Amino acid sequence: TQECEKYACCPLPPYLEESGCVIEEDDDAGRPLRDVCFHLLKLYSDRHYDLDQLLDPRSVTSDPLDYRLSWHLWEVLRALNYTHLFRQSQGVLNASYAAQLESEGLWEWAVFILLHEPDTQ
Repeated sequence: TQECEKYACCPLPPYLEESGCVIEEDDDAGRPLRDVCFHLLKLYSDRHYDLDQLLDPRSVTSDPLDYRLSWHLWEVLRALNYTHLFRQSQGVLNASYAAQLESEGLWEWAVFILLHEPDTQ
């Protein structure tokens, strides 16, 4: 509230924990940047919680182009019948992770990732 100060830091991603309570919002999207564990708890309490925030690579790592954990986490969530991620976001996850693998010379795994693309076009 206005009268009281904060008594705990925001649940920041591990790479931002040393910075303290300073960060309130992410500059790019205007949404608060939170730890992936925080997002998982929110998803547990609200089955229709926004999956875009949870699967944002910045909730895990400082590299916004590192989609490894985000893609695998999405596959686990899909297996648990969480299906409310937009097709465009699914495509971004698949294409980004495939591009990441291809840039490392792992094109066979990139093809495997692209086989998970829901839109065949």
